Amino acid sequence: MKSLFAAILLLLISAGNEVDSILSLIRPNTPKSEKAMYYSMIGEMSDNTDTVIKYASLSLHNCSKKDVDLIADNYSYIAWAYYLKNKTREALTYNKKAAEYYLKSSQIEQCALKYVSIAKCYHQLHLSDSAFHYFTNAIDIFESLGDTLDVSYVCQSIGNMYYDMGLNKSAQEYYTKALNLDSLSCNYVGVAEDYQALGFAQENNPKLEIYYLKKAAMIFDTITTDYCDDSKFDTYHYLASAYIKMAKKTGYRAYADTGCNYLQQVVQRELDMGEHNNYVRSQLVYIDYLEYCQLYDEALKVLNQCRQYLHHDSGDKDLLAMFYEYDYHAREHLGDYKGALEANNKMHQFKMAHVSDSALNVIADFKTSQAMKVSEAEKRELKASKSRMRILIFALIGGLVLGSLLVFYIVRMLNIKRKSNRELAEKNSRLDQQKSEILAQRDEITAQRDQIEDINRKVFSSINYAQKIQSAAVSKKADVDALFPENFIYYRPRDIVSGDFYRATQCGKYHVMITADCTGHGIPGAFLSMLGLSALKEFCVTEQDAENPGTILDRMRDFIKTTLISSDNEHKMSDGMDMTICCYDFNAMKMYYACANHTAYLIRNGEVITLKGDRMPVGRYLKEKDHFSTYTQDIEKGDVVYTLSDGIQDQPGGPDKNSLGKKFLAKNLLAFLLDNYTKPMSEQCQLLDNCVTEWRNGRPQVDDMTLIGVRV
Repeated sequence: MKSLFAAILLLLISAGNEVDSILSLIRPNTPKSEKAMYYSMIGEMSDNTDTVIKYASLSLHNCSKKDVDLIADNYSYIAWAYYLKNKTREALTYNKKAAEYYLKSSQIEQCALKYVSIAKCYHQLHLSDSAFHYFTNAIDIFESLGDTLDVSYVCQSIGNMYYDMGLNKSAQEYYTKALNLDSLSCNYVGVAEDYQALGFAQENNPKLEIYYLKKAAMIFDTITTDYCDDSKFDTYHYLASAYIKMAKKTGYRAYADTGCNYLQQVVQRELDMGEHNNYVRSQLVYIDYLEYCQLYDEALKVLNQCRQYLHHDSGDKDLLAMFYEYDYHAREHLGDYKGALEANNKMHQFKMAHVSDSALNVIADFKTSQAMKVSEAEKRELKASKSRMRILIFALIGGLVLGSLLVFYIVRMLNIKRKSNRELAEKNSRLDQQKSEILAQRDEITAQRDQIEDINRKVFSSINYAQKIQSAAVSKKADVDALFPENFIYYRPRDIVSGDFYRATQCGKYHVMITADCTGHGIPGAFLSMLGLSALKEFCVTEQDAENPGTILDRMRDFIKTTLISSDNEHKMSDGMDMTICCYDFNAMKMYYACANHTAYLIRNGEVITLKGDRMPVGRYLKEKDHFSTYTQDIEKGDVVYTLSDGIQDQPGGPDKNSLGKKFLAKNLLAFLLDNYTKPMSEQCQLLDNCVTEWRNGRPQVDDMTLIGVRV
């Protein structure tokens, strides 16, 4: 069947109609299975990411449960589109779904390729442990299939991951494994790419870097495809840079001249092909060569030629920073200190794009103070020059009028000139000192920037690890599925860690679902959530606990109030949490529940039953009651119970991107749940995610979002 549709697709493409022609084949009476195939074809053939997502999603909507292969392909197309849009989390979700369906349809090789895609997504999200896990699974499958080429591909991908992490030794090990496998398979393109990668991993050893890059270039020289032609000239570019590094390390100019010969083969080709950014990068390597040879005038000429190809709004900040760094060095060596200062300022402008506002203010003050110093020095020099000229004129007039006093005036002029020379020498000395201070301040700013970057890396590393701990603390999806076979969990932290949490547990005959929203979000909220999870493991254990969820809230409140108080009993904190506890007795078809500052919903046969509790939080509250109430609700098979935090209702959004946005509100969320409660739980979760994303319309998320659905 699929081969027939593929033949139709080839005919349409040859006729030049493409997407419109495929859509013209779809009629109102076209069977859903055929619609699904047509839409999937459009998703496969399109290069537009939005088109891919649209038509692959339409294909999924028309697929039946037996269309496992087509469902897997559509998930794969959507994952690819999101990956190209740099939406890594969405790409990860759809890659996992594609891998699941490829596994169902026994397409083991496709499943392994999806594992590689999943690993790359985890690497981009800085979750290296998960990335390595999926890379390893992919290698196991490819080895069982005897697929040497794909094993080599995975080894090179792992090497790239280690290279990005700065672990060059581990990267070299995996590049070497890939090289051995490609050599056994006679995959010459792969061998050349492996040699190229090994060259990159030798950043501190230019001799080895040149050795591997030359091997790669020799192989690329023997292959005449467009792809290998591009790779060959890329390798020439890297060889030129490596030879110049070798010259700097050894002091032999012959190495630099060899690098320049490679570079000449690259520059004109990139300019002819309109690859302006690559052309500028190659010219910067040539400028590095000229500065090594101390040809600063020539370097400045080449820099000025490159300016026409620079685009300051292109987003390539690294290229712009490199350009102005070379400009700064050339002008400094030529004695153009004013131009050097301007280039240095621009270099820091692009290098410091991600530095905090406080550091940027320091740089701004630095620029202002140096500009003022240059201006003041120029004014002083001009004033001194005018003063000397005026003295000289007076001396000449005095000499003409009073010849008898000539000797006196000559002596006086000599004294004045000596004094002026002393002042000028002092001024020059001060200027030299100011220059030294400027250089010292520049070095200090560079050190501060490195320190800030190091602190940022450590902070984000700690937060990412805290997210792993929090993920391990909340209930696992498998545990929730075991207690509630039909459920979905929509859990979206605003930051990496969350102030929302949930817990599913069993207390005797009761199946318990707890949803909570702590004060704040991010790290403060995460601390409170871990405190709440720890307390629940003690207060929600037995059947008697589950029969009285209000009592659980009482004990939680006492625990929070006594925990969040300082030792001197003066600083009483008002932080706490809102919470809903639902305890299901599926034998008696009853639910015992208690709500602290929360509202839950039960939908039955198209009608909503609002489950309200006490309007006070679990924590210190001015108008708190003595006890939380426990409520009883009869349940029927097919009922759907939704418990939630207030993150979705309070999210601002709407179609007008220029406005601040209005809140989503509880009534709109309830209308959405009524429209979709009969659908499968996983589909409800996906539709909810789409709805929230569309509502946000590019605006930032303002709070943690949690919504849990359970079908009885």
